[in-house]
Amino acid sequence: MTDDSTAAANRQARNARKEAYLRAIYDRYTGQFRAAGDQQALSVARSAHIAMDAVLQRDRAKTPGSGGIRCGKGCSHCCHEAVEIWPQEAALLVEAACDAGTALDRARLERQSRYTVDTWRQQPAADKACVFLGGDGACTVYESRPNACRKLLVVTDPALCDAGQRQPDSVGRWFSWEAELMESAALEIFGAALMPGSLLAALQQRTSGAQGMPAPNFSGPSDAEP
Repeated sequence: MTDDSTAAANRQARNARKEAYLRAIYDRYTGQFRAAGDQQALSVARSAHIAMDAVLQRDRAKTPGSGGIRCGKGCSHCCHEAVEIWPQEAALLVEAACDAGTALDRARLERQSRYTVDTWRQQPAADKACVFLGGDGACTVYESRPNACRKLLVVTDPALCDAGQRQPDSVGRWFSWEAELMESAALEIFGAALMPGSLLAALQQRTSGAQGMPAPNFSGPSDAEP
């Protein structure tokens, strides 16, 4: 076997190990989310958010490039984009708003719900903003924000995140494979929908959910990547 063929075989073996490793992570989360599907919505969302934060904290600590993350309070261009969440997260967001005494803008949610991911940017500029975005550019329910928001971390100038001004592929992201797989698993098991429609449904169902059920135990970060 030549040196080139040996190197190619080694790359193939490494890729196969990595694919198996990532598949195992995805299967683990889909299994956990499937098992948690009948449990109390708020507990499911909170536990998944804790697990997501643990994964991001671990991967940021071991990845030098994460030191260049530029996201910060008041940086809110991404808060004007279409965001997919799952029903348990919608229930938690509604609960957080109610606890904070914040009235959701139902009229804006109704208008936003008429748009899809593909047509989102066709809305009037004022309507694109997330209903939880405060006047100071900060999230008013930050501790309860969806996992889609938790894992969206940018390493380029925040000004480039303005979809109306940026060039294609100009935004650089730092990401965690496990965080991406966790969210993909949640969206597959629980169902993906844009935030406005999900929030409207959660508002209607807020008083009908089961209470007092134990929180699911989502495992933390996976073992080190091979």
